[in-house]
Amino acid sequence: MRDVAIKQICDVLKKQGVDISSFHALDFFAREADWQTQYYALKVKKIYAWEIEKRFEENLKKNLPPTAQINIGDSFKLARECSKKFDMIVLDNPQGLFGSEGQYCEHFEALPAIISLLKDKCVLILNVKSKPFDYKRQKKWQEKRGNFYGKEDCSNLRPSFIKSYYKKILFSFGFTTQCCFLTLRPQESGLYALTMILKKNEFN
Repeated sequence: MRDVAIKQICDVLKKQGVDISSFHALDFFAREADWQTQYYALKVKKIYAWEIEKRFEENLKKNLPPTAQINIGDSFKLARECSKKFDMIVLDNPQGLFGSEGQYCEHFEALPAIISLLKDKCVLILNVKSKPFDYKRQKKWQEKRGNFYGKEDCSNLRPSFIKSYYKKILFSFGFTTQCCFLTLRPQESGLYALTMILKKNEFN
């Protein structure tokens, strides 16, 4: 485990009265699970890891408990085919554009893709880049961020804006945010893990 942020997140969840020991958790972008997943995988009841790259499968098996369910395939396709709901979903998403044709950006497409996989009471953790790297030269990334956040300049998102914006977008998806906090991740400047404790709105 190379990321201290996940330990801080688990500590805050515990203080908020959230016991993840009974959780079924999904890592949507698992990669090798060596940054943070292997830490919380030992604290939840069962970890599900989705990863598109076959070359990471061996290390996923090494880094995760024997009970882990590992699926190698396109996470977006797996989400469409999945009927299971999860107590916790982690979007440890790449930064910038990715996909075979650069069709995805950060978690902008992944977030709506996983909404139907969330239980009525759940935890959502996702990466938010407040200050994108090498941003001025990447016009497509600027365009995607501008469209998602509804701002002309997304080169420096304030923590207060981030929390307020995601509360609104999750409400539009049918969830009320009971608790929301940001935790700095160490590998990049301006990279946060946004953790949200959610409850499905009664009128949905």
